[in-house]
Amino acid sequence: MSARAQILGSQTPGTPGALDGELRIRPASPPLPRAEPALRPPDAESAGPPASRRSGIRRTPNTALRRETGSGQNRPGGFAGASPAGASGIVRPPAPGNAPGDLTGTRFETIRPDIAPPPARPSATTLVAPGLPPAAPPPLRRPRPEDDPYAPLGIRAGSLILRPAIEIDGGYDTNAQRTSRNRRGSAFWRTEGELNATSDWSRHQFDLGLRGAYTAFTGVSNANRPEGEARLGLRLDASRDQTIETTLTARIDTERPGSANLPGGVSERVPYYNLGASLGGTQRFGRTSLALRTTAERALYEDARAGGVTISQEARNVTTYGARARLGHEITPGLAPFAEAGIDTRRHDLRLDQSGYERDSRGLTLRAGSSFELERSLTGEASLGYTFRAYEDARLRALRAPVLDAALTWSISPLTTLNLRAQSEIAETTIAGSSGALTYRGTATLTHAFLRNFTATATLGIARADYDRVNREETTLTAGLRLEYRFSRLLAARASYAFERYSVNTPGENYQAHTMLLGLRLTP
Repeated sequence: MSARAQILGSQTPGTPGALDGELRIRPASPPLPRAEPALRPPDAESAGPPASRRSGIRRTPNTALRRETGSGQNRPGGFAGASPAGASGIVRPPAPGNAPGDLTGTRFETIRPDIAPPPARPSATTLVAPGLPPAAPPPLRRPRPEDDPYAPLGIRAGSLILRPAIEIDGGYDTNAQRTSRNRRGSAFWRTEGELNATSDWSRHQFDLGLRGAYTAFTGVSNANRPEGEARLGLRLDASRDQTIETTLTARIDTERPGSANLPGGVSERVPYYNLGASLGGTQRFGRTSLALRTTAERALYEDARAGGVTISQEARNVTTYGARARLGHEITPGLAPFAEAGIDTRRHDLRLDQSGYERDSRGLTLRAGSSFELERSLTGEASLGYTFRAYEDARLRALRAPVLDAALTWSISPLTTLNLRAQSEIAETTIAGSSGALTYRGTATLTHAFLRNFTATATLGIARADYDRVNREETTLTAGLRLEYRFSRLLAARASYAFERYSVNTPGENYQAHTMLLGLRLTP
């Protein structure tokens, strides 16, 4: 009652006697001049002559009261239902015991929607506040365009989204065996299948990637080669600040006949396999994070054939066990430097290789770097460090070298993207007297979209291997261009050209090759 008296009163809230005057039983006031009931009767203490007022101060009506649309409060005299009235629009009598004009205890109601106002004062849409323009309806918005209308939608299988793809290509290679002697060009066909799966969970994450391809040459029978890779990753969100990650990887590829790690006289490609597994976790302490990870990798080589004789490659089979720890701190949302330390050990299936060297070793690597995101145009991670590797055989010298690991993505424009990748490490070798090879690799990939369904990708790469205690330096330069035109989400056409040049300081081993390819890619 006090709230209603304060809101519906004609006095300004807060003035002396405003609330008290509403709750006090007042004497009868003179008859109202209006034919219809007003919002509230006049106050006898403020409407009469100055001498009859209790305080002698004339109160001014509160003109800042909010009026509701269609309630009758913004009409000159109001209408039934805006003042103390029932659902029918008729004023109800005051509470028993109240003086005439006293509304204390009176029930206030709003007209029901199913009862129309009196005909004399038809209902009409009015402004919420006088002087303000009518509220305009919100403008209709166009639907947001898709980021890539030609991207495959995938197939939903339960809580997984599957993205399969099949590609069939045909082309020509000017040097199928990648050799310096007896170079032979040949036409070939290539079949590739791919399957990617991603979980659609509110927590945790599951990723699966499978890719397999086979290249068959029509003019060179012993140049056929399979290739493929698989990756399975699972992330478990144990808590808000703790995650557990595990990864399984597998890869199959072939080694060219002229490789320095193969015996002389090998005339066909030798397949090899890489298997890997890792388990680790990350714990965050505010902006600081600590990550621990253990790894296990396995490399297997099939036997080689030279002049009809089978040569065992079992001595090259090696298993690597490792562990590393990373401590990072997020300075800003786009800058998080870190320091990393890792140890590993390599164990071969055979204690001695074909040259009588014991190549088991232990390694230590220290890195420092940062992950960053600069204005969402340059993202990635880069680190620089130093590695040390000691061998069981005293005749093999320990290797020390700086190491680099960087992966950057630069969004030059909404249509152009540049990816940079650089890496270095100490690789195994079978050359007698050499502990290993320091390898450096770098690639640059530039992608530009001329249309939403027409893109071009240019690549440039360089790789270098420097063998310890052996006067051998290998340099491989690669370049390529690929065009892709998407007819729809389902079908795309691809055309590509690739160039490869291999240089070594040993005479008679240099070569170069050109490859042209044309095919169709199906993404159901």
